Amino acid sequence: MNRTALALLLATGLTASPAMAQQQHDHVNQAAAQQQEHAGHMMQDPEAITAHREKMGEMRALMQQARAASDPAERQRLMAEHREKMQEHMAGMMQGDNAGMMAACHQRMTMMDDMMEQMAAQQGMAQND
Repeated sequence: MNRTALALLLATGLTASPAMAQQQHDHVNQAAAQQQEHAGHMMQDPEAITAHREKMGEMRALMQQARAASDPAERQRLMAEHREKMQEHMAGMMQGDNAGMMAACHQRMTMMDDMMEQMAAQQGMAQND
């Protein structure tokens, strides 16, 4: 009886696999197309990219200074300044045209998380066999 159930599960899994693979492939292609579309939009605004890189450089410098600081009070001050700059930059990214880009990015990340969850579940099932 166990062999019959195992054979049935295996046959069901094999017939479902191509459909699942096609569905996963479609999701990946859709996400890639959306990413290219939004990347193209970002590349149209070199000033925004330059400003973003400058802000990231400032934040990296603050983090490096905080790591190098030997005085705990100075480290805390630098970390607070870093946190403030990071929050300001995130708030700026959520305004105007960037809001749509951020929403699309969130959507892609959610889709990728869903895919990773399914892949982990599939690997877990394969390891249990």
